[in-house]
Amino acid sequence: MRTYVFTDRERRIVQSFLNEKIPMNDRNLSKVRSRIKLFDRLRSDIFLYLEFYDSLVLAGIPESSG
Repeated sequence: MRTYVFTDRERRIVQSFLNEKIPMNDRNLSKVRSRIKLFDRLRSDIFLYLEFYDSLVLAGIPESSG
């Protein structure tokens, strides 16, 4: 399993958008958005991961540190 979805650069871009520092039509953000739109399996894996993680938390299974 990979340990990240976004590169450091992409993560900064997404965080900037979420913090309302860049608009939706920012060129760099558009590149990240297009990648997400193109990879259906990535999107479904992210939702699957989140659902699995939530189930582990609800079951009281401790998080790994690394």
